[in-house]
Amino acid sequence: MKISLPYGENFFSLNVPDKNLLSVLKPKGVRIDKSPEELIKDAIRSPAGTENIKDIIAKKKNKDTVAIVVDDHTRPCPTAEILPPLLEELYSAGIKDENILIIFATGSHRTTKPGEAKQLLGEDIASRIKYISNDCWGDDFVYIGTTSKDTSVYVKKAFYEADLKILTGDVEIHYFAGYGGGRKSILPGICNYSTIQDNYKRNFFHPNSKPGALNGNPMYENMTEGARFAEVDFTVNVVQDESGIVGAFAGDFDSVLRNGADLVKSIYSAQVPEKADIVVTAANGSPHDIDLYQAYKALHLALNVVKDNGAIILVAECPEGAGEGVGHRNYLEWMRKYKTKEEMQRELEKEFCIGGHKAYYNHKALDKATLFLVSEMIEDEVEKTFLFKHSKDPNEALQKAFELKGRDSKVLVIPEGSTTLSSV
Repeated sequence: MKISLPYGENFFSLNVPDKNLLSVLKPKGVRIDKSPEELIKDAIRSPAGTENIKDIIAKKKNKDTVAIVVDDHTRPCPTAEILPPLLEELYSAGIKDENILIIFATGSHRTTKPGEAKQLLGEDIASRIKYISNDCWGDDFVYIGTTSKDTSVYVKKAFYEADLKILTGDVEIHYFAGYGGGRKSILPGICNYSTIQDNYKRNFFHPNSKPGALNGNPMYENMTEGARFAEVDFTVNVVQDESGIVGAFAGDFDSVLRNGADLVKSIYSAQVPEKADIVVTAANGSPHDIDLYQAYKALHLALNVVKDNGAIILVAECPEGAGEGVGHRNYLEWMRKYKTKEEMQRELEKEFCIGGHKAYYNHKALDKATLFLVSEMIEDEVEKTFLFKHSKDPNEALQKAFELKGRDSKVLVIPEGSTTLSSV
């Protein structure tokens, strides 16, 4: 059977013998009879948990500044489709372009480059509305409160001091925060490093900090409590499948997240009858596979459905190369410095290091399965630092996995591995 796997902006064709193929996990189809624009407009005009945006604006004493948070270059959010209907609503309430500031929610990622901003926002919006990136190491943050888990929350000053505060984004599976979207635009999106670090430190090792879980997930709970301090007025999030936007939700950020999560779960949850000897998982293509730091998420979700001592083949372009292509300098340095997950856990419990946590996960995965990486990254870096077996082609990697695990091995393929919540 030939199976198409996304790889950056392109695709690989994977050939799996019929006798070996256990299953191909794909999102469930969603039938919609509205355009993305109509879905977004309907959501904005029928919000959950808040008044509509015009009424919110009408009750504001000051309307001089509007801050809109958008996803950065590492996320697949269709911001250029969300903004026009949202801006239309703001314009009809008397808001002008010069009143608006767009903030890229980079969290602890690098800042968004001008070319990326034009692509994400659309050239027209990028040329006429001011935008900035969060820089978690900067000094333009304001303290807004301390959560019940004792995380001090410092948020981007320009956002907190705006008269109208709006979040945008998309909802998808997240490998320890349950789901992305909603409160994630605030924490970690526009917080400083100490806040992001502390949130991870207090909640990362908890067994309920896991994909597809909100209730009882301490990471979600802490992020939500912290985000409440920011006094967000309105949120617009979308849900996508491979065809584009299939759902849109607006209003209170947590209502938006939960409504979006319900739709994501119905599309992307998938069960298999048994665990596989070999799992081939692609990290959804660009931008999910922009670097190994992001692409690892697909591998993490595949751990649910691979047998102990099995093999996982991660297909992820990682186009920015070694070092940069890793996505986080600490991830690279920790993989070079520490040899076991136990060493890493001890260090993380002493002082949580963002990026170091991904190295810990990397080693944890190595204890479970043999890891292959189909990537543009330098072979030496892949094999000696990250301890994956390197290939340039998934068919080559699959043959190597058969040699290692046996010619009768059962193979499970997950073309959209970053967003598929698979289970047995």
